[in-house]
Amino acid sequence: MNKKEIIKTEAEELLKKIIDKFELEIEEQDNTYQVVIKTEEEAPTVIGRHGETIRAIQKILEVVLYKKFGEAVSILVNVNDYREKQKERLEDLASQVATKTQEARTPSYLRNLSSYERKIIHEYITTNYPDLTSYSVGEGRDRRLVVDIKKETGENSSS
Repeated sequence: MNKKEIIKTEAEELLKKIIDKFELEIEEQDNTYQVVIKTEEEAPTVIGRHGETIRAIQKILEVVLYKKFGEAVSILVNVNDYREKQKERLEDLASQVATKTQEARTPSYLRNLSSYERKIIHEYITTNYPDLTSYSVGEGRDRRLVVDIKKETGENSSS
């Protein structure tokens, strides 16, 4: 059995404990295995509130696969294009926060984001707003993403 087949088998075993009807595909892209779950009426069960269940499933699969292969396996679990819709929502949010930051000339803070969500927003700000910067502060549940005006560097200041 190759790595893709093992990932599919482990994902199926886990999902069977949670939902009854689903289709599963495994795609490899940029050293990350995409675990694509298609389900009609049971999608909310797999996604969970604010994506909590989908993140938990992903974490459990990562642990199971690490134990199986003896090395970290990068996976991303997706249900009915949830990740694409989530990315769109996060980019809209990033755009709104960027505009607010530019207009107020003060930092903006976003709370309660997963590391994946922070990554999406960091990438969006970096790509689309050269005058802004984004970074994370705090630890654990108190971790926040900050969008701020880039500080001017390299200017000669004569006093």
